Amino acid sequence: MATYTLTVNVDSADLVPLKEAGYKLCIAKRVNDKYDVVWSGSDFFKRNTFQWNVAFQVFGSQKFEGGLRVGSDTEERTIDFGEICTLDKYGSMHPAHGAKDTSGVLRVENQYGAMHLGVNAKLGTKWSAIYLSDKPFYTGEINLTPIEKVVIWFDSKSETGTMLVDAITDCIELDFTGSAEPQSVRYASDPKTPGKGGWARGEQFILSSTYHIDTDTFSFEPPSAPLIAKLTDIINSQKDSQSSKISVFALTEFHEQGAAQTFAQYALEHQPDGIRTWEFTHSGHIVESKLKAQEDQEDDLAVRFLQDAYLSVLYSFQGPKYKRLSFDVHGRSSSPTPYWGESSGELVIRYGNVTDAANAAIGIPLLAKTGQSIYIANVHDENDEWVRMRLGLINPSGDVAQDRQTIVNPLAAALFGGKLFFEHPPFFPNAQDRVLGLVKWDAN
Repeated sequence: MATYTLTVNVDSADLVPLKEAGYKLCIAKRVNDKYDVVWSGSDFFKRNTFQWNVAFQVFGSQKFEGGLRVGSDTEERTIDFGEICTLDKYGSMHPAHGAKDTSGVLRVENQYGAMHLGVNAKLGTKWSAIYLSDKPFYTGEINLTPIEKVVIWFDSKSETGTMLVDAITDCIELDFTGSAEPQSVRYASDPKTPGKGGWARGEQFILSSTYHIDTDTFSFEPPSAPLIAKLTDIINSQKDSQSSKISVFALTEFHEQGAAQTFAQYALEHQPDGIRTWEFTHSGHIVESKLKAQEDQEDDLAVRFLQDAYLSVLYSFQGPKYKRLSFDVHGRSSSPTPYWGESSGELVIRYGNVTDAANAAIGIPLLAKTGQSIYIANVHDENDEWVRMRLGLINPSGDVAQDRQTIVNPLAAALFGGKLFFEHPPFFPNAQDRVLGLVKWDAN
C-alpha cells in the first residue's frame, strides 16, 4: 500500500503574524472531481509533515451547508476500492462487501432515498471528512472516486471538516497521482498582509491560485512586489546553503513485516534540525533515505553530521529492530566514510535512580562533540533507571580491537570518572573494565 507524504514549510518570520491573525494550515483532498471539505485545518509550525495511505470510509448525512462542519447521520463504514456499502431503507449504512479491485471507485447502494453521501480519509491516525455531496443522491448505485490530489492554503475561517462554500485564495494544488514520492513546498506571506502569500518548490516560484468551488477551476494571482522580493530572498538563501554537494543515502533493512513503513513514518515525523533534505521511501522490509544538510560543511563533518542525525532517529525508534544498515556517500571530494558493523554497537546502562539516568542520557551524546566516536543515548521507555545507548566510530581503521577500544575508552572514563553529568557511576556495568565486554556489537 502506497504511503503519501507532504511537507509544508513555513517561513520562520511568518509564524507569529499568521497565528496572531488566526490562520490555520488547511488541506483538502479531491473526490468526484472537486474539493468541497477541509480535510485538515489546524495549528502549524515551521515544518509540517502529513502522511496518508489509501484508506476510506463512507457515510450519509442529511445536510450540506457551506461553512458548517460535516456531520454523519449514519454509520461510517470502512471500504476498499471495488467494494459496496448498502444504505438500507431505514437509513442504516451496512458494512462493505464484494470483491476488492484497483478501480479507484467506492460504491454505495442507496435504498433510502434523498441523502448526501460523504467520504472520510485517514490523515496520520485520524479519520476526517474529505467529501460530502452538495446535492443529495437518490436511489440506486452511486460511485465515489477519491483522487490523490490535494490543495493547500491558509485560512482564518475554516477548520477540519468545514464544508467549503467560498473560493479558496492563495492556494497550491499538488498532484500525487503519478507517484508516491514525498513532496515538499514552502510558504511565505506578503510582508504587509499576513495570509496573502506565495509558494516555492525547490528553487522555483509557484504562482498562488484561487480555486473556484462552483466551477472547479483555478485562476492564477499575480504576487505583489514585496512578496516577490521575499520569495527571491528565501530561494537565494537556499541556493547559498546548497553549495555543499554532500548527500548521504541510508539503507535500513528490518526483520518484521510492516516495520519498514512504521519506521519511515516515524522518521519523517522526527526530522532533526539542520537537515534540508530528509526523504524516506520504503518497499517490503527496506527503508531507503536521502539526507542533505542545510549548511555547507567540510566533507567529513557533513558526512558525520548527517550520519549522526540519521542514527539518532533510528536509535530512538521504539519499534522492531533493524537487521542491516548501510550508508552511501555521494558528492564528496575526499575518501568515503565507511560504516562498519564491527565498530558499532549497543550498551544498556543501569543507574540507581531516575535522576542519574536522565543526567547520563544528556551527557553521553556530548562526548561525541570531540573525537571520532558517535554516542547516542535515550532513557529506556519501560524503565526510567535504564539508559539505552548506541555507539560507533567515524572513519574506523579496520583494526577491530583498536577501533572498539577507541570507542569505549572515553565513555568508560566518563561513566566512572565523576565528570559533569556522571557524578555517580552506574549500577550496571559496575566497573570500567567491564564496559568493553558488555557492548553488543552489530557484527562479530
